[in-house]
Amino acid sequence: MNTTVIMVAFKSESLIFKNIENFPKNTKIIIIENSGNYSLKEKIEVNYKNAKVILNENKGFGQAANLGAKNADTKYLLFCSPDNIVENNGIEKLEQLSSEIKDSFGLLVLSDINEHQTTKIKISKVTGILCFFAIREHFIKYNGFDENFFLYYEDNDLVKRLLKNKENIFKVPINYKNLLGSHSKDFNIPIEVNRNWHLMWSKFYFKRKHFGYIYAFLSTFPYLIRSLFKILIFSRNPQQKEIYCARVNGLYNAYIFKNSWYRPKIKQ
Repeated sequence: MNTTVIMVAFKSESLIFKNIENFPKNTKIIIIENSGNYSLKEKIEVNYKNAKVILNENKGFGQAANLGAKNADTKYLLFCSPDNIVENNGIEKLEQLSSEIKDSFGLLVLSDINEHQTTKIKISKVTGILCFFAIREHFIKYNGFDENFFLYYEDNDLVKRLLKNKENIFKVPINYKNLLGSHSKDFNIPIEVNRNWHLMWSKFYFKRKHFGYIYAFLSTFPYLIRSLFKILIFSRNPQQKEIYCARVNGLYNAYIFKNSWYRPKIKQ
């Protein structure tokens, strides 16, 4: 195989091992570990000779994914998160499809299009992507992910830029299974605060980058008003109030051009 699997991880130890074991033993795997877990690095590299772990300061998914791509030495890259398990022989199918279309694509997006779909479907509008396959040279040519995004919309931005440059993006009928399922873990206020802060910041930044400041402001201002209203409604519910305050702060910081490193810290 001529593909490297890139996984960005943050405190996902149990999921990583399941994912590594899902791939053939000769698959090259690079894991960017954003929590700086040295014992996890040792454990993986001792037990899996095909895996390399890079300890990284957490600057977001995009920066870590780009770092993985730069450290790969194969023609192709498969990006997937630790909680997404790609179907058996998925890499072989992706490489075969790439050969059939003579590498004339920007991205191949893994998707269970439907149970009867057997061919690729061209993507013509901006969409979010979870697991995707790319030609390393092309990915680096377009500078990979915009590292200004810490969380959310970095994938939409990549798709937007590729479509703007007339690159073909296809959904392909190669499945992946999410190990976490449709339900999240226990509700965690610090994480929800952080998540909502970045959701709003990234929403505005994406719109400003591609459509200009005025459009971004006008299209996100209703979110600001709605969040302020929710703060009043939840004045006696401190947890919900804190979440909507985070939304307001995320938008405010985006409005005044604060970058996404300027963010609330998650309490350990």
